[in-house]
Amino acid sequence: MLLGLVPLGAMAQGTGAVTGTVIDAADGAPLVGATVRLRAAAAPTVVRRGVTGETGTYQLDRVRPGRYVLEVTSLGYQRRHVHVTMEVGESRSVDVELRRDAFGLETIVEAPSRTRQRLLEAPASTTVLEPARIRREATTSSVEALRAAEGVDVAQTGIDRREVALRGFNSAVSAGPHVRTDHRQARAPALGLNLYSVMPNTTLDLARIEAVQGPAGALYGTGVDGGVLHFVTRDPFRDPGTSFALSGGSRRYLNAQFRQAGVLGGAVGYKFTGQWGRADEWGLNPENARDAAELGRYRVYEDPESPALEGRNFVARDVDGDGSAEAQLRREDRYRRYNVNGLLRYRFDRTTSLSLRGGYASLTSPLQSPIGTLQASNLGYTYGQLRLDAGDLSA
Repeated sequence: MLLGLVPLGAMAQGTGAVTGTVIDAADGAPLVGATVRLRAAAAPTVVRRGVTGETGTYQLDRVRPGRYVLEVTSLGYQRRHVHVTMEVGESRSVDVELRRDAFGLETIVEAPSRTRQRLLEAPASTTVLEPARIRREATTSSVEALRAAEGVDVAQTGIDRREVALRGFNSAVSAGPHVRTDHRQARAPALGLNLYSVMPNTTLDLARIEAVQGPAGALYGTGVDGGVLHFVTRDPFRDPGTSFALSGGSRRYLNAQFRQAGVLGGAVGYKFTGQWGRADEWGLNPENARDAAELGRYRVYEDPESPALEGRNFVARDVDGDGSAEAQLRREDRYRRYNVNGLLRYRFDRTTSLSLRGGYASLTSPLQSPIGTLQASNLGYTYGQLRLDAGDLSA
């Protein structure tokens, strides 16, 4: 009997163990009940399996030397595979981070309650658009992807201009929803308009768009009754790398975007994004009745040599029929825009970080507003944000 136990003892001494912790990649929280499987690298055979406990830890014992694949799954998260090589008698610690499944039951939103919560638990009707859908459906504007969302009306008023309405207030020149980008109010303060063209929400850098059709605007102050749009950009810690996109089309449309993100020393994340675009806007035809009515509302100057006309686009013609020429303003049918943005984030631990953001944008384009057509010429837009996140709290 003793001689029979000798081979078993030798085998036990030659095996090892795989241990570790499974956590949420977004906030570092331990995942309870995640399934962990260890299978041979060259075959689908599962040699060990287990489930994480209350602290997110797991342990797979009696693992023989060889090459394996550690497969970790959890409801609402993307499946993760990690290659593991075991030596004789070796024990390995393998910690695994799982990312939330973009289309799973565990999608996290922040706009409805101004705090992180599962989409199914949100107190308002909310639509979430993820990166794959945004890049597939967005054309000249990232807002274009919202056309497919239920309860959202999108009107195109120019090459790059979109007017978005929620909750039935579907006038093309309505005040629109309350728009935020990375928890910062994004409306242009000088005009009180949602100028999506100057917002730092390029399709290359968007992590998701949250559209809240319910009355969640009450959480953001008075006068917010048209719903909430929240553009959330990608985190440099979770999505490092370099991206570049170039698109073009008719009306001499050309657009370029870039994104560069990375991590320094494991604790400092950085990101730079930019966008440049140009096109010839749709012009107004004086032979068309509706266009002629619009042109007729443009201001007329009696003196075509008036100093007020310097640097402005106008035509000289006899507007009032008195036999002398007057000067009538015309909008500039051209579209030019660019923006540059930067982010520097220091992560103290998995749940605490300090972020510094800033950027500048410039826009030349006719604009629609509740008071009529506006002409933006090199309209500048600057923003800055310092944000501290600590668990569920922020400042």
